[in-house]
Amino acid sequence: MLARIAGSWFGSIAVVLAIGCRGAEAPTGSLASPTPAPGAAAPEPHDAGAIADVGAGRDAGGLAAAVPCGPDETAAIEGARAPRDTLALTRVGFQDLPGWADDAVAEAVPALLRSCEQLRSLDDDAPIGTDGHGGRARDWRKPCAAAGKLAPGNDAAARAMFEAQFVPYIAAGAAGPVGKLTGYYVAEIHASRTRHGKFQVPVLGRPDDLVAVDLTGFLADAHGRRIWGRVDHGKLAPYYTREQIRKGALDGRGLELMYADDPVDVLFAQIEGSAKATLDDGTTVWLEFAGKNGRAYKGVGGVLRGGGYLRPGEGTMLGIRTWFRDHPSRFDEIADQDASYVFFVASQRPGAVGSQTVLTARRSMAVDRSFIAMSTPIWVEANAPVPGKKGATALWHHLLIAQDTGAGILGAVRGDIYWGDDAAAAELGGRMGGPGRYWLLLPHGVAK
Repeated sequence: MLARIAGSWFGSIAVVLAIGCRGAEAPTGSLASPTPAPGAAAPEPHDAGAIADVGAGRDAGGLAAAVPCGPDETAAIEGARAPRDTLALTRVGFQDLPGWADDAVAEAVPALLRSCEQLRSLDDDAPIGTDGHGGRARDWRKPCAAAGKLAPGNDAAARAMFEAQFVPYIAAGAAGPVGKLTGYYVAEIHASRTRHGKFQVPVLGRPDDLVAVDLTGFLADAHGRRIWGRVDHGKLAPYYTREQIRKGALDGRGLELMYADDPVDVLFAQIEGSAKATLDDGTTVWLEFAGKNGRAYKGVGGVLRGGGYLRPGEGTMLGIRTWFRDHPSRFDEIADQDASYVFFVASQRPGAVGSQTVLTARRSMAVDRSFIAMSTPIWVEANAPVPGKKGATALWHHLLIAQDTGAGILGAVRGDIYWGDDAAAAELGGRMGGPGRYWLLLPHGVAK
């Protein structure tokens, strides 16, 4: 067994920055059995924003801020509410992976090769993962070369390659091998390059005074965390909140990329971290994450449930949209309770762009990079929604590649599956949320 411990960095950061803020406890909840029955009733769906807050943290820098401090108390620290979790890896055989023989694993190879492109430019001794827990770049040379020789669509050959080049390990956190798996997708907005008529909601680019400080260069146990803020009279200060930005804190800077016709669409784009913007002139612009204000994130679904506005089971994307549709005058009141804010840039590539590369629908997953290195193949067992059947789920076994991070993706056994950029992806990503397990596939010699 290989065990790793993370979490000691938090105390060091708190001392160094003297922030004096109480770290919030990570959300916890009961989990079903490791292998839920096919077709079982869906658990309480993750509300869009309370769990898969992609937009607030799916950048190469890692996890989003979650420091429960007042608006003027501190610059936020990414991952500050992360639990003091552990990752234990126990070696198993491929025959122990449930459903391994049934997946079309060749569909995961293009995603792996995209990750291999990123690894190719690294020196052989370069660590893979924030703490080198994915080994060294040299460890990935043979697997990447073998994957590159595969014929497209040949599942038998792809399966043989993974079995020859990788070793499977079941992952377990401090609470055991069962964690939480959710889903995300590319949000869609309708917009115009100019402000007129119904197009009144600005979509902002990254301000030039927004800075991100990587703590790795300052703390040995920082695990790649960052602080987001702005420099004010030579000191790092918290960046403006969502409410302050809405009320004009960034007006006059020319940051407006476009104007959307629906504030809820923009909010969901920020949650998901990317968007497909259909403009009134008939063109399409893909938006990707460009930065965030680093403020503590609070999901609007949780806000609505906490206020008694949503009943249990209504905290899905559809439920939240329906409530805002019926109460449009209360959008700012609810949304402003989430102080976090995400900035965008027009992407040169279509589709969602994750922390590492362009994402592949149903084959890319966001993870907590404190525990899992980007590029790692992961065998997933989860309950996934059945398209078109409200409340129905089915057992889901697939091979995915770790290629993204997320604000709500905290812990050793925690994943967010990318479903794509169409209507079906929105339905599945908006409904998925529940218990699951996964196995890491690591090159030979990495886990000792």
